[in-house]
Parts: sequence; C-alpha cells; structure tokens
Amino acid sequence: MKSKDLQKLVLFKYENGWENGDSASKIFNDLNGSVSYRTIRRWCKMIRERGSIDLSHPPGRPPIVRTKAMIRKVKHHCKRKRRCLL
Repeated sequence: MKSKDLQKLVLFKYENGWENGDSASKIFNDLNGSVSYRTIRRWCKMIRERGSIDLSHPPGRPPIVRTKAMIRKVKHHCKRKRRCLL
C-alpha cells in the first residue's frame, strides 16, 4: 500500500491548491514521480467523490497462507497427481 504520508500530502495539495489551479499533473510534478500519475488521478477522483483517500485493500497479490494443514493438503494432492510442479 502507498505510504499514508504520501496520501496525506496529496490530499493536502489537492484541497489547498485547487483554487490556485493545482491539478493532478501539478501534484505529480511536485512529488517528482514518487507516485504514478495514474494513482494520483485515482486519488483525486476519490477525494472529489468521498472527501478522502480510502483504499479498500492493499494493491497486489494476497499473502500466501502457509499453515501446516495447507502444506499437508498440497503434498497429498501432489502424491495423487503423479506430476506436480513443487
């Protein structure tokens, strides 16, 4: 997930700079590309619609569940299949 500090900074710049003509591209230039332009546009849209930047879940893949039961289940599945990539 993107840093909360960056989200707060974008929120501050969007709310305080909007009357000065600051747009998503101006905010992107101010941050020197530390956050992608597309992400800043998405955050600005969230601010317009909801009033804040609320990420429902962190981007990317979900964490892998490595429990003893799950490992046992995969091993059992591989034994039955003959060809397993593990």
